[in-house]
Amino acid sequence: MPGEVPTLLARRDGLLAVHKPAGWLTHADGATDRPDVVAFLGAGLGVHMRLDVDTTGVLVFSTDPAGAQRLQAALEGRAARKRYLAVVEGAPPADEGVLEGPVPRAPGRPATTRYRVRRRGDGWTLLDVRPETGRTHQIRAHLAAAGCPLRGDGVYGDPLDLRAPRVLLHCARVDLGDDLRFEAPPPADFARYLGHPPAATRAALLADAGTTCYRLVHGAADGWPGVDVDRYGDWLLVHQADGAPLPPLPPARGVYLLETLQDRSHGGQPLPRLVQGEAAPDWIPVAEHGTRLRATLGDQLSTGLFLDQRPQRAWLAQHAGGLRVLNTFAHAGGFSVAAARAGAQTVSLDLSPAWLARVPLQLADNGLDPAPHDCIHGDVFAWLPRLARRGERFDLIILDPPSTSTGPRKKRWSAARDYPELVALALPLLRPGGCLWTVTNHRATPAHRFARKVAEALPEGSTLERACPPPVDYPVDGPFPVKTLWWRVPG
Repeated sequence: MPGEVPTLLARRDGLLAVHKPAGWLTHADGATDRPDVVAFLGAGLGVHMRLDVDTTGVLVFSTDPAGAQRLQAALEGRAARKRYLAVVEGAPPADEGVLEGPVPRAPGRPATTRYRVRRRGDGWTLLDVRPETGRTHQIRAHLAAAGCPLRGDGVYGDPLDLRAPRVLLHCARVDLGDDLRFEAPPPADFARYLGHPPAATRAALLADAGTTCYRLVHGAADGWPGVDVDRYGDWLLVHQADGAPLPPLPPARGVYLLETLQDRSHGGQPLPRLVQGEAAPDWIPVAEHGTRLRATLGDQLSTGLFLDQRPQRAWLAQHAGGLRVLNTFAHAGGFSVAAARAGAQTVSLDLSPAWLARVPLQLADNGLDPAPHDCIHGDVFAWLPRLARRGERFDLIILDPPSTSTGPRKKRWSAARDYPELVALALPLLRPGGCLWTVTNHRATPAHRFARKVAEALPEGSTLERACPPPVDYPVDGPFPVKTLWWRVPG
């Protein structure tokens, strides 16, 4: 989560041990602007071991020549023992074993990894892992070669079917002998794999005063099949399928229940109804990592805010400065508001004037002048060619259409069938080297098929920069239904 920094575990005998969070480099790589532990801790540290940017846990440095000699001798003489926790897709070939074989990042050098199954789940396994050698990416490569890549690993696993926001690998303990042992507790994203309740997985969200809307319970992955519970400020929205048992609910000013139908293709889905506490106002003030937004409960199926896109809005709020952004199928404009916070100029395009009317209100809620941000009410498919004829160009175009829709011309559009047409309409509006975000929540379209469909319409040389994983409050044990792909399109 934003704001996590390395924490001190111990300082003794010329050694300094810290707990490295995800997203931090061990030391600067000279190629990115990611934070690094060495710069954070200050000069004068000796680097003898490293953890990948996504890997969390114990990292030990030397602080003087004696410590450097002790640490290096332990690592080279194999007196050092490292213990990792790893969540893998599927399962290894046996309950415990030894993995050997080549590691791509250390060709020709022997590598040995021992593992033991700790806990099994629905499509995943939690392992205790002990590498006997220290090759770069050794654990990741060995587990992938055994048919069980680390969950969230887009390098050695499936880059389009990521089921965690990061590679789920944690260095839990480093034992250097002579009573020199350093331990780091597993971070929150390991909580559900260890059998802890849903709140443990969401500890950072619960503690973040700048985030007041997220999913508290996500169905079977959190132990409650058929039930989702969302928080919107002081109110809860409970999705319940087929009378599934409900989990204990935290205190709230009001609780709305949405009894979801198995088949909604023919309509008839009832609206949420208040079942506990007081009714929500016309709009509820909520926040995501400091971005102020508005949600609606009770009088329609949509709240105006799709919580599963929170990480993408957080990215925009940090990195969209100076960009011109076209947000199509904008709904209530969550992407636009987040981008505007960073200093972007936005255009929000949607068929609903009622939802678009919320965009300037939310901009004002964030202390932003709505004037530089346009809202266009109309059919996206008609407006994209019109904007192109006007010479409009954008650095980032977001395509987030419904799975199916019927426009003003009564044409039935399907994401599964017609997405390349939408991409082709958007491309003339993209500046050279611009970025295209393609999104679909069509459950019957797997990620690989969706990527192929989009790629059909992209010019040669386009690259997939990112396949967005599910956020931490939407744990999944199968393919995530919302596919969000970021493409870089050449000039």
